[in-house]
Amino acid sequence: MVILLLSSVAALRGSDFKAQPNILNKLMVCYSLVVLLSSIFSTYPSVSLSRLRVFFDWFLVYFLIVLIVTNEKRFFIFLLSFLLYSFKMSQHGFLSWAKRGFAYTDWGVTGAPGWFHNSGEVGIQMCIFTPLAIAFFLAIYKYLSKPKILFFLLMPFTGIATAIASSSRGALVGLAVAGIRPLLIKPRFFFISLITLSVVVLVTITFIPDESKQRFSSAGTDRTSLHRLERWSDGLDAMQQNPVLGIGFEAWSKYYPAHYVLEDEGTFLVHNIFVQCGSELGYTGLGIFLWMIIACFASTRRVRKLSRGQDDQFLAIMSYGFDAALLGYIGSGFFVTVQYYPYFWIHCAMTVCLSSVAQKKYLRHGCYLEVNA
Repeated sequence: MVILLLSSVAALRGSDFKAQPNILNKLMVCYSLVVLLSSIFSTYPSVSLSRLRVFFDWFLVYFLIVLIVTNEKRFFIFLLSFLLYSFKMSQHGFLSWAKRGFAYTDWGVTGAPGWFHNSGEVGIQMCIFTPLAIAFFLAIYKYLSKPKILFFLLMPFTGIATAIASSSRGALVGLAVAGIRPLLIKPRFFFISLITLSVVVLVTITFIPDESKQRFSSAGTDRTSLHRLERWSDGLDAMQQNPVLGIGFEAWSKYYPAHYVLEDEGTFLVHNIFVQCGSELGYTGLGIFLWMIIACFASTRRVRKLSRGQDDQFLAIMSYGFDAALLGYIGSGFFVTVQYYPYFWIHCAMTVCLSSVAQKKYLRHGCYLEVNA
């Protein structure tokens, strides 16, 4: 909290801390208003209002990043820092898996206490980290010495390995969904991307433990799958019953046991970011959330249009990585309750920074264009 406060003071006092206009900034404010209204008119307002910091911490972090990371040098440092922090996590996951002989365990691998302690949460971070690491390597490899090439190649290698070691089906689905993006780049790169992706898939399948393969074969019929399907159904029902502002921000854990038959004890998670958003914030919140996703893709597309014909393609290559990372988050987040974890909010902020840097770099005479979804 101290770091957030100090960063806020620095951002407010700095003369060069000014974000370029982007529709994601407006959508972030709109989403925050829905969170407030949903909390006020919540089925359990005391619960929702007491949990407001769960979202508004990310609201503050988002705007601090957008206000501070305003030029290419800062963006490069911030992105590299993000990759290094994630690389540390993937190293731990890979070494933990190696120490047990690359064997399968129910608990997978864990990260540091907090957002990444659960193996599924580590797996989601790998779905975001891996495509960004690949894009970063492709964008800078011609400037690297051989030892540095090896270092940066270890990033996606350990990222994929940690996703496998997490024993999370959602993480592997997320990686597969992220892998779709390279196939859509340009027709002339289709076969190269297809061959590369095929090699990655082949290696992944080869090293996946048999127990993980069996979990995929039983998907839809095993206890975990049926549990999720039931929660999704109940969440959609709650959305239908409360279509405008939902049951209330962060009110699901209170609402669910009071309105539905409990099939087991423990936490009452809805296990899907879209159902989580829609059930708690209604169609209003879900609509803004979907709009934010579309705006992310629109922003990266605009970066590629701005960089077309330019010699330096660093930002354009990274835009593909951001697309794949968002697809990885969506694919893996379809099975877990992580709407208010760092993943999406940090990604949106970095996407805005990427767009802002591209506008400053490629548009002449200091003019700018607002990125519209």
